[in-house]
Amino acid sequence: MADEPDNGPQKESRQERKERRARERAQRARPAKSQSGGPSDRSGLGGFIRECWAELRRVQWPDRPQLVQATAVVLIACVVVGLFLYGLDSVFSRVAGWLITQQAG
Repeated sequence: MADEPDNGPQKESRQERKERRARERAQRARPAKSQSGGPSDRSGLGGFIRECWAELRRVQWPDRPQLVQATAVVLIACVVVGLFLYGLDSVFSRVAGWLITQQAG
């Protein structure tokens, strides 16, 4: 047994290392998950449209009272923000005008 040569780990070349790592990555890779099934079900434009249509069927659409309430909230928020910005614009315009007259005078 002592006469046998030592066959320890041999150095692998750079190319062999790259190939080994590629094989390991390929073994660890998992197929993409999709709500509609396998990769063949979602290929191309037709698959995209099918998935969009399926997703739209799962949406909980608002009824009329919810829609009216949400619209009122958005309109009121727009008016409030608009008045706030108008007020800031008025104040800063007067301050800027005052500064300009002070510098010119």
